[in-house]
Amino acid sequence: MPVAVIFPLVTPSFVAKTATRAFAKIDSREVFLRSVEVYTQRNVEQRIVVVTPDDLQTMQEKYAAHLGFQGVTVAGGTSDWFGCVARGLEKLEEGIDTVLIHDPCCPAVSFYLLDALEEALGKEKGAAGVVPVLPTRNAFGDLEGRMISEFVDMSKVAEVQSPQIFRRAALAAAYAKRGGNTFVDDAELMIAAGHKIATIAGSRFNQRIDTDEMTRLGKDLLEHLPRPKPKTPLNPFGEAEW
Repeated sequence: MPVAVIFPLVTPSFVAKTATRAFAKIDSREVFLRSVEVYTQRNVEQRIVVVTPDDLQTMQEKYAAHLGFQGVTVAGGTSDWFGCVARGLEKLEEGIDTVLIHDPCCPAVSFYLLDALEEALGKEKGAAGVVPVLPTRNAFGDLEGRMISEFVDMSKVAEVQSPQIFRRAALAAAYAKRGGNTFVDDAELMIAAGHKIATIAGSRFNQRIDTDEMTRLGKDLLEHLPRPKPKTPLNPFGEAEW
């Protein structure tokens, strides 16, 4: 299945506008670049970075040439997540039938998680998309000001992660009738449009880099990611190990 990846370089609706570190550096490498480069050795047809008007000039001056050399498309979007994704959908080539939407503040994504997303979408014929989820390890409460009004039933909730994978036709149709409605993420938009979204197990490594603390932890997350096994021996003696 021909796959494209859209990176909306904008803060998602479910976090504070200041909670983004896309241009922060982990070991001298920008967070968003590390997210884009997750797919360098994967079989994807397109990688599209969509930038808000505020960041477009910075992107063009500092990063566009480097990204273009890698075959990555840079496009101008809007100031919100869904406008940026919509702009990315407009840039898709005709043959693309599967779209990954990847929060560029999530660089610690392993090959195994991406493999699992693609495999699940292939198997779940009745689903228009697949998202990784994790059971939470903390309690959640509804707040009224600084006071807890009630606790959430944790048996019914899970943390939904990025990236999320969708069938292009269904995603484009959902965006076409989005109107002015707001959603938490693309999976909720799809469900509101009547589509089914399947889930797979997420990863604790796959954390959003959206604070200074998380930026400092980012290096450790990346270093501890599981690595795919090489398909060929790495040395003359390697063949005996397979």
